[in-house]
Amino acid sequence: MALDSLNEEKADPQWSSLQQKFPSNNGNEYREEIPDRLWSLWGSPLYDSEPKTETDCPLPNSATVPPGRLLARCVVACCVSNIVSLDEWNSQLLDRIMLYGSQYHDISCSALQRDKGEAELSLENLYTACILDKCAFWVYTEKVLCGKLYSKRKSLGSALSAFFNQHQRTGIVQLKDRTLAFGFMPECSSRGAYFMFNCQGKDHGTQGAPYLLRMRQLQKLLHCLLVALNERGRNVDFKIYKVWCVPRS
Repeated sequence: MALDSLNEEKADPQWSSLQQKFPSNNGNEYREEIPDRLWSLWGSPLYDSEPKTETDCPLPNSATVPPGRLLARCVVACCVSNIVSLDEWNSQLLDRIMLYGSQYHDISCSALQRDKGEAELSLENLYTACILDKCAFWVYTEKVLCGKLYSKRKSLGSALSAFFNQHQRTGIVQLKDRTLAFGFMPECSSRGAYFMFNCQGKDHGTQGAPYLLRMRQLQKLLHCLLVALNERGRNVDFKIYKVWCVPRS
């Protein structure tokens, strides 16, 4: 995808909900952003500004969320996509992903005897055990691809094609301080669906709301990732990790 095509949308992303102050769903259902091409689903705005459980600590704004907590939430989103069809996702599930991701982050910090506020937690040292509702899983992550964002040979677009050609289903892309989860679910309606999950915080007017974008075409996934990454430099390094989970007996 040409960099010029993204510059045309620098002011406003293609999905319209991001232009609203508080995006919301109608009955917790997907909102159609582009007819028959792109759908969005939204969680609660300003999730990190209020405690959700007695043990959660209030955070003044989403900018204070440790990078490791964002990684953990993206890993949890990948795991949830493997056990819950995208057809059944709703806004409450997005909020639960935020909660379970925070718990997974804190467990990982405890296992490493590390302060919860430290930023050094990475995909390589997240705890390998994760609990979602009453389901327990072993979680595995591995860096499988890297490149330069708009390189002719190792661009993000070519990396995504290689990722799915290797029969990978869910992954995480990292670029500078940006972290996004993505994947392809073949069991969804209409011959499968790609998705992108973003819980990064206050960007493009999202007010800190986590959201899921769902699309049918790989090219549209690439476009949404590039817009969400919001990087105009051509030779910026990115990494892609595969994420998979195995039920614990």
